Amino acid sequence: MDKTTNHIEGVKLRVLILEDSRQDYELISEQLSDAGYLLELTHAENELEFDAALQENEYDLILSDFKLPGFDAFKALQNTNKTCPNVPFICISGSIGEETAIDLLKLGAIDYVLKDRPERLPFAVKRALDEAKEIAAHQQAAKALQESEYRFKQVSENAQEWIWEVDKSGLYTYSSPVNQSLLGYSPEEIVGRHHFYDLFAPDWKDQKKRAAFKIFTNREAFKDFDNQVVHKNGQIITLATSGSPVFNDQGDLVGYRGVDYDITERKKIIEELILAKEKAEESDKLKTAFINNISHEIRTPLNGILGFGQLLADENLTPDQREEYYAFLSKSSNRLMNTISDYMDMARIVSGTMSVHKKEFHLQPLFQEIMEKAQQWSEEKKLDIKSDIPEGTGEIILKSDREIIRRIFSILIGNAVKFTDNGSINCGYKVIPGFVEFFVKDTGIGIGKHKINAIFELFTQEDSSMIREHEGSGLGLAIARGLVKLLGGTLNAVSEKGIGSTFSFTVPYKTPAISTKAPSSNIGEPGNKDELMVLIAEDEESNYLFMQAALEIMGYHYIHVTNGADAVEICKQKESISLVLMDIKMPVMNG
Repeated sequence: MDKTTNHIEGVKLRVLILEDSRQDYELISEQLSDAGYLLELTHAENELEFDAALQENEYDLILSDFKLPGFDAFKALQNTNKTCPNVPFICISGSIGEETAIDLLKLGAIDYVLKDRPERLPFAVKRALDEAKEIAAHQQAAKALQESEYRFKQVSENAQEWIWEVDKSGLYTYSSPVNQSLLGYSPEEIVGRHHFYDLFAPDWKDQKKRAAFKIFTNREAFKDFDNQVVHKNGQIITLATSGSPVFNDQGDLVGYRGVDYDITERKKIIEELILAKEKAEESDKLKTAFINNISHEIRTPLNGILGFGQLLADENLTPDQREEYYAFLSKSSNRLMNTISDYMDMARIVSGTMSVHKKEFHLQPLFQEIMEKAQQWSEEKKLDIKSDIPEGTGEIILKSDREIIRRIFSILIGNAVKFTDNGSINCGYKVIPGFVEFFVKDTGIGIGKHKINAIFELFTQEDSSMIREHEGSGLGLAIARGLVKLLGGTLNAVSEKGIGSTFSFTVPYKTPAISTKAPSSNIGEPGNKDELMVLIAEDEESNYLFMQAALEIMGYHYIHVTNGADAVEICKQKESISLVLMDIKMPVMNG
């Protein structure tokens, strides 16, 4: 049983006195009382009583005679060390040799006092109690340190964060086991073998090392010091590091202690949020650009339609004037229709609702149609339109969406005509591994190298001033790139300012399963107009009137309904319906 002392002034001093002489016992008691101690005394005269007293009570001090019948101070000290080693032990003897006294001190006695010098006893007791108090304090501190180290070990070994210590040079002196899962290194691989900066990613190493040693020099604590380090497997990990300086008793810096935790995923999420924010801001800019652009591109042709429509109402117009105004009206209408088509196409591409109908078709007839259109578009500027197909290129059958290919070509050729004032435009295609590559090459104004990628963005032309100089929605190339992507290809541009531009796009191609012979047309002549009936399903009056006029000019009979439900009912009732012209958006039932 381990019994300790903790004497406080004003509290009774618990003393066990081993003394077979009653007179000496009373003399010892008197000396201690005279010294001002409040006493709680236990008297033992032999070994049996002494051992029993040790077991029954706790003491602040033990005073022992050196020689007793069948028992002595050596044996008493041994028994004391077994039972209560922290209780100070003082030997009191009539005569004791120097060697004997030294042997007692070696065994753990605090002091010895000769009986013929009793006045020394209070001083010896005070020194013993002070020393015992100091020993107890040291033991308490050691115990607290041991408990603290145990807690630190438990925390560091079970914490999700990597706990570490380094010396002044940055060499690791401690590494918690979690680093094994964090960076792949065991404590044995880190401690004494690596400096903290050895783990830094190469791109950051010099910069972060300088920053770290600046902190060391200033003896500063730091928090969430972001750095990228290399995992043992070569992977880059982002850590947040916090640490504080460690000083010795003299106040000298001996190193740093801190924690690291993995913020790779958090960093990724933050970057994604920033990207999402930037996209949202870009979306807002696009919305603003959309509103500004659509306002101009719709208002301009609409003004022309309304203006020339009013002029055509004048009965005094000459035939030439009327023909001219009709031409302007038609041009404005086509421009408005093209603008609306551009916005609708872009909306469908962005929303993912653009339909792609891939079928096998012969490329040459389609390309011939495209070239004929190109000739028509370039007539006003008298541009030279050329077809450029490598010799030996056989008949190609593509499995793709021919109308989308036609649309892409119309955008690229339209741009080439728009930005080429004189010279030529070459259109063609060639077979490359896995693809057919189409191109449109012009001798127009060209595009600066720093702008070549920007032209594919929404509402963008090579120079913002061109938006007014050259009419257009600014969506053409963005639509073209989106359409090419839907077909599984890529759209690229090569250009030189003042020389011209070449736009090329690819469409996946493989040998088709069908015959390479051009399909024969099975489109016959129209049937007897008196026997044909056309159903017009259209709720918008202006659209209906246009179709009505067109059908009457062509001599067809027609029936008009204003919603999908009525259209279905008419088709059930009349077998003579040969063609249905139907709007998509209608009341009751849509198209």
